[in-house]
Amino acid sequence: MLSPVRMSKDRPDAEAPEVSSLPTETLARLDRLATASVLAAGLAHEIATPLGVLLGELDALERRLRDVRRRGGLAPGDLEGLGAELELASTSASVMTDLVHDFQLFLRPEASRATPVADVRAAVERALRIARPRLQALARVDLELGTSPPVAAPASRIVQIVLNLLLNAAEALASRARDENLVTVRVDVAAGRALIEVSDNGPGLPESVRDRIFEPGVSQRLGRASTGLGLAISRELAHRMGGEISVSSLPGAGTTFLVSLPPAT
Repeated sequence: MLSPVRMSKDRPDAEAPEVSSLPTETLARLDRLATASVLAAGLAHEIATPLGVLLGELDALERRLRDVRRRGGLAPGDLEGLGAELELASTSASVMTDLVHDFQLFLRPEASRATPVADVRAAVERALRIARPRLQALARVDLELGTSPPVAAPASRIVQIVLNLLLNAAEALASRARDENLVTVRVDVAAGRALIEVSDNGPGLPESVRDRIFEPGVSQRLGRASTGLGLAISRELAHRMGGEISVSSLPGAGTTFLVSLPPAT
């Protein structure tokens, strides 16, 4: 369970939000909701493009069908045109369905009591799809998917950890021009353990903060807009899977978070 964080009247500089001794799963749900609020605007923007294509193709289909009825039959090229418009409309609908499905899975994680087995690569890809609208406005993203063993945990926990790390990277880069920024996500294996690495080429962490970055509220002291709980909750979720998160950073040289998870047995 995460340690409670108290706001003290004797500490006017205290910036961490007050967190009662709530169960970790409750804190994780609150963190998911906070993350969802950050991502919602980007998701709406991401859906707008395929929705516009879908509506445009449906309008084109309607016009073509009106022409067919007016002529009393199909003209040369009508079938090909109808097929192409239907295919593009279907593809656009599938894109929207996948986006909404990923978001729903993030908000409503698996409820099975049996310990599931997660595909780490698939979970990381899902997190990137959800975060893409937020990230693509701030940075280039490189994805390196190596080999990874399955992990005995709900995939939603891995998604939540990676999302928190991606949003942390986005906040670190938010004050710079997009062309300067790079976020790198790697999946690999070492000593049989699944590794997830999220790196940014941002300003790095001050030495006074680096060793305490997983404490609730510390990230807020860096002037970031997060709740200050994401990294602490991510570390707790990793611990519950038998894993760990570490950070390496130098001022001016970027920051790298490394998640190490044991394989499913």
